[in-house]
Amino acid sequence: MKLKSVDSENEIVVGLDVGSQTVRAIIGEVMPDQKINILGIGTHASEGISRGAVTDIEKVVGSIQRAVEAAELSANCQVHSVYCAISGAHIRSFNEKGMVSITNEVTEDDVETAIHTAKNIKLPNECNRLLHALEQSYRIDDQSGIKNPIGITGCRLEAYVHLIACHADSARNIEKCVARVNNLKVDALIYSGLASADAVLTQDEKDIGVCLVDIGAGTMDIAIYTDGILRYCKAIKYAGYYATKDTATTFSTPFQVAEKLKLQYGTVDLNEYRDKNQQVVIKSVSGDEDLSLNLEMVSQVLSSRYAELLELINNEIKTVRARMQQEGKKLQLGAGIVMTGGGSNIRGLLNLAKNVFSCQVRIAKPSLTLGLTESVNKPEFSTAVGLLIRGSQHSEYAGQNSKSSGRQGQNILKNLWQKLKDNF
Repeated sequence: MKLKSVDSENEIVVGLDVGSQTVRAIIGEVMPDQKINILGIGTHASEGISRGAVTDIEKVVGSIQRAVEAAELSANCQVHSVYCAISGAHIRSFNEKGMVSITNEVTEDDVETAIHTAKNIKLPNECNRLLHALEQSYRIDDQSGIKNPIGITGCRLEAYVHLIACHADSARNIEKCVARVNNLKVDALIYSGLASADAVLTQDEKDIGVCLVDIGAGTMDIAIYTDGILRYCKAIKYAGYYATKDTATTFSTPFQVAEKLKLQYGTVDLNEYRDKNQQVVIKSVSGDEDLSLNLEMVSQVLSSRYAELLELINNEIKTVRARMQQEGKKLQLGAGIVMTGGGSNIRGLLNLAKNVFSCQVRIAKPSLTLGLTESVNKPEFSTAVGLLIRGSQHSEYAGQNSKSSGRQGQNILKNLWQKLKDNF
């Protein structure tokens, strides 16, 4: 379901990023040239969700409602449906292959049937709901690496597809929370890492190889591209909250104080401190006394924790490289590592990441040019902006939550049955 704003006939899309620390809602208008004009923004502290999992439905509903209402007020329109992000350790990805016999030239029906075959695998119980089926490449007989097979003559078509799946219960819990906010409808659930990649990566980076890392509060989302193709993605259950919690525990201060300390005074590059005795006064966890902390000690804790987070990412890259090598392929990240998300907003991260990965690294943010861009062109808004971008190109999700999806499946089965009869 799409909105029409009061004074515009352009399509309106809404992105909802329910993070572990902040809920962000963005309302955007899709212009005729496909650029997105940001009309409204709403944020609210997130409660009742941890590392992508709902822990208290009432609190999550309240957080979403306040963020959506703020966005509606900002845009002067009412929201009826959203594209919603999903993340968590239950996210899995698979590279699958679908095959179909062809009688002459490849048609769109042939492509649909091959993709449907690739999607029609039995998913494991821990991630039993399919979110995305992304085309990678095609093979016709002995010719591989085909990007667009339509019209090419051959006998057999193979479709290589990247599948992203999640746990069905985790998805239903998010959808349930959204539905309880003024009967909002979820147009589609979109993997957070995929949305962030749409917001900050260039096509050139995807072509020469890049690893996107979105550091949130509760999870880190990874997406690896080579040759313009998504090869691998994963959500890691450790992120910025891990560093903040350790800071709070180490110095016996409330979590909110530790977060402020991290963002306002902290750095993960220990070479930044020339005055080794620089101090800051904070509240103790009991509130009865003030504590004087050495900022270099604070940064030592933050640096250690962020180095551990980056090493987790490095290990994932090594795993993917080894797996691709077994398949006779080579993982080359010519564009290096692109980092984004709220957890990337810490001083010194660029230098630390370069030391860990030993390659090119950049901190990325969206670069929209219309509307309230100053508020959203920040790393912490990458997922929400990516939801708008993906929602504006919503053909992948058309019918996902409607009766038309059933008809689409029937048409594919009908085409498949006809091909079987023809071949017989």
